Amino acid sequence: MRDKADTRGFALPTAIGALVIVGVLVTAGFYMAQQEVRIGVASRYSALAVNLAQSGVNGVLVNNTSALTALPLWDTTTIVSTLPQGIVSVKATKVAQRLYFLDATATVTAGGALWSGATRRLGLYTRVSTANVDPPGALATQGQLKVGGSSIVSGNDTIPPAWSSECDASSVTNKPGIVIDDTTQIKVTGGTLDVYGNPAYAQDTTITSASLMSFGDLTWDDMVALAEQSYATGTTLTGLAADSTFVSTPSPGGYRCNTSNTNNWGDPNNPGDVCGNYFPIIYAQGDLSISGGYGQGILLVEGNLSVQGGFQFYGPVFVKGELSTSGTGGHFNGGVVAANFDLGTSSVLGNAVVTYSSCSVQRAILNNSALTKVRPMAMRSWVDLSGVLGG
Repeated sequence: MRDKADTRGFALPTAIGALVIVGVLVTAGFYMAQQEVRIGVASRYSALAVNLAQSGVNGVLVNNTSALTALPLWDTTTIVSTLPQGIVSVKATKVAQRLYFLDATATVTAGGALWSGATRRLGLYTRVSTANVDPPGALATQGQLKVGGSSIVSGNDTIPPAWSSECDASSVTNKPGIVIDDTTQIKVTGGTLDVYGNPAYAQDTTITSASLMSFGDLTWDDMVALAEQSYATGTTLTGLAADSTFVSTPSPGGYRCNTSNTNNWGDPNNPGDVCGNYFPIIYAQGDLSISGGYGQGILLVEGNLSVQGGFQFYGPVFVKGELSTSGTGGHFNGGVVAANFDLGTSSVLGNAVVTYSSCSVQRAILNNSALTKVRPMAMRSWVDLSGVLGG
């Protein structure tokens, strides 16, 4: 029979061993729990960083269209936003005439020193989409058209001299000089008429008043609702000119384009000045008469448009009624559409000049946020660049 003295001291090592094992298990449990918490918090802040980056991109799409469209090809601009949860930096690069790449980096600052610092980087390919306000030629109409004097109508795509740095000369496209439903309705009277284009005259029997007032996804009423300047029927405007006002607030002070002045239709002669990028949509509720001055934008006339005194306009012009020019006429750079709803007679007389300019049309569109939206490409537009943060 074994002596009881041989088992002395066995319980204590067993108890100590059990405590060690329990301690290891508890420590491992606490460590694993802590790691789980860290992983969860890291996932949360990583997701927050993704959301911040997406928020920064969305902010650029909604609020910074003008900054993007003003970029020269392959130039970049960086837009930084400071939010309660973090900081977002979006670098926008113009990679084609209407294509932009947005590179957004978001860093989380919430959570204190222990948890802040999560960073994600996203890339998004976007494209500028616009309303279709591109005239089919320098002068498009239906019904009867009377032309003469020393007028010039040219569908040869031209860039205004002051805008040589604003437009892409490689993308010019010549259009017809005169587009009409029946070329036999063109009557040349007195003096000389020079018509140029590709071709000089184009007959399109499908033209109707309604088709001439089509703007892609927008209707005439949609365009009118976006107008920034509006005039009562029978209005006569003289001496239109750019207007700027010095303001001291918000800081820093300086000159601002006075868009509340109804005689201010922007400054086509000085594209780098404060009114150089002001291209209003202008609406006349009925007949409109203009004598002298200059402007830019998109002109919509519900009735007839009468122009004289050498008035100069840069951008597309849409007239529901008839167009008439006389004396020193009008100088239109962009294109004119006279829908002639009442089938009267439009007349381009005097020394009027009507020239197609895709540059003028595009600038009128791209500088009007109501018509221009930057949207993601339809397919494969988004990419996660978090793995190349140092790139």
